[in-house]
Amino acid sequence: MVFVLFFCYEIFISYGTQTSQKWVLSGTIFILAVWAVFEILSIETHVDSLIVKNLRYLLLFQVGVAIVRPVMNLIEEMNTNHNWVMFSSLDMKWRWILLVVYSGLFILIMDAIIGLFTFNEKNKAKAIENQMLDSLNALALARDNETGNHILRTQNYVKILALRLRKMGHYKNELSDEEIEFLFKAAPLHDIGKVGIPDHILLKNGSLNDEEWQTMKTHASIGETILSSAGPEFQGDENVIRTAFKIAGGHHEKWDGTGYPRNLSGQDIPLSARIMALADVYDALVSKRVYKKRWSHQEAIKEIVSKQGQHFDPLVVDAFILEEDQFLAISRQYEDC
Repeated sequence: MVFVLFFCYEIFISYGTQTSQKWVLSGTIFILAVWAVFEILSIETHVDSLIVKNLRYLLLFQVGVAIVRPVMNLIEEMNTNHNWVMFSSLDMKWRWILLVVYSGLFILIMDAIIGLFTFNEKNKAKAIENQMLDSLNALALARDNETGNHILRTQNYVKILALRLRKMGHYKNELSDEEIEFLFKAAPLHDIGKVGIPDHILLKNGSLNDEEWQTMKTHASIGETILSSAGPEFQGDENVIRTAFKIAGGHHEKWDGTGYPRNLSGQDIPLSARIMALADVYDALVSKRVYKKRWSHQEAIKEIVSKQGQHFDPLVVDAFILEEDQFLAISRQYEDC
């Protein structure tokens, strides 16, 4: 295609009139620009790729220039030849007004086209993300020694805490509707690292000894490793997988820095992990385990409040106190049979 275009261009440059040369040059630029746009738009890439998005807008601008040039040439010829009364009386001011109006319409049309492509890419990315989440959730549940109801309970706990924190005026920038939705979807993956824990430890019918406990603690780092292996489309800005990565690696950290795996403290611990930490502990306390009896709701509240500023973010504990009735309702709604 390129060869044919340039072959025609060379012929007209060599033998054509000045007018034909001008039109062939404008047409060649226009066709090449349109072709380049479709080539860029056909690239399979993540919607947040700034380089590709900028290339698209740049090429669309070039197409606009390529279209405007022959339009202005046409107006000039019409004025010169007086073939069209409509254009014969146009002075330079009105020609520029026409150009501005045309350019505005062009920008609106191109913006709509880009919006359509962006919408389609977001839908494709969402579908891929949902498929990955379904697979990871199934994997996590298959290897977890907790029940499926544990996942449902903790999912709802974290959402309630996040909404209450925002309502209290805390962490507003970090708790947008989108971020809270990410948190809700990512919560089931908090213990996905348990897939790397040996059966004789993970499924032990009793308390773990010190050596076994050290092995069990590695599930936080294993979870990070699993989630960090997601494709490059999930390595950019915040999304469900990135949120799950932070939760898996940080929900056993403690506010005072005595947690694991990195001994992070305070706000160095991701907010999503700090919220998950309280939700996970509450659920563990009020649920029956092979190594412990079920605690009452009030006993769990007392224990969590006693760890405010030590294990838990003080603000998250404040939110928990205000939502304790909702926690109790959820624990009963999704109670293990």
